[in-house]
Amino acid sequence: MGARTFEQDGLVNPGSGPTMSEIASALLGSTAPRSEAVSPTAGAAQVASRDDHRHPRLTSTTVAAIATGNTASVMFTRAFANEPGIDYQELPATATTTTPPAADASANAQPTNSRVLSWTFGPTALLPDAAPTDYTGCTVRVWRAQTVPQNLVNLLLGGVFNLFAASVVGTRFSIIAVARSDVAG
Repeated sequence: MGARTFEQDGLVNPGSGPTMSEIASALLGSTAPRSEAVSPTAGAAQVASRDDHRHPRLTSTTVAAIATGNTASVMFTRAFANEPGIDYQELPATATTTTPPAADASANAQPTNSRVLSWTFGPTALLPDAAPTDYTGCTVRVWRAQTVPQNLVNLLLGGVFNLFAASVVGTRFSIIAVARSDVAG
C-alpha cells in the first residue's frame, strides 16, 4: 500500500477547505507569551508560540556610579507593578573608571553597604508607557566603613571602624530589580 496524501485523507481539499497557511495561523498564537508563574501548570492550550516569540523580562539590571552625597538614582529597564526585590553589588573599577580611594587603606578593604531611600513611580524616559503607580526606579544610599582615628578606644580595642563614614563617590555598582514572586502581577 502506498503512502497516503493529505488530499486523500481529506485534510486539504483544494478550493473547499482551509489552506495550509490558515491551518498554521490557527495553531500558532499571535499574543505575547505569558511570564513565569509561582505555581506552574502543564497548560491545556491548543496553540503554540511562534518561533520568534519573546517571554516578558522579570528583571532589570543597571550599572551606575555613586554620586555626590553617597547616593545614586537608578532608572529600571522595565516597570514593576509591585515593589521589586533589590540586589546591590559593588563592582570593581574598569580601565576607563576609577574609584577614589578612602582616607586609609583599611577602609578601602571594607565592602560597601546600601539601602533604598525612595522609589520612582510612573513614566520615565526609558519607560514612557509605565502606569503612574508602577515602580520605575529608586534612589540608593551607600556607605563604607572607615577606621576611627587613633584614640584611647582604638588603642584598647584595636582596629575600630566607623561603619558610615568613608566616601564612596565614584564607586561602580549594579542594581538588580526582580519582580516579586509572592504577589500577582
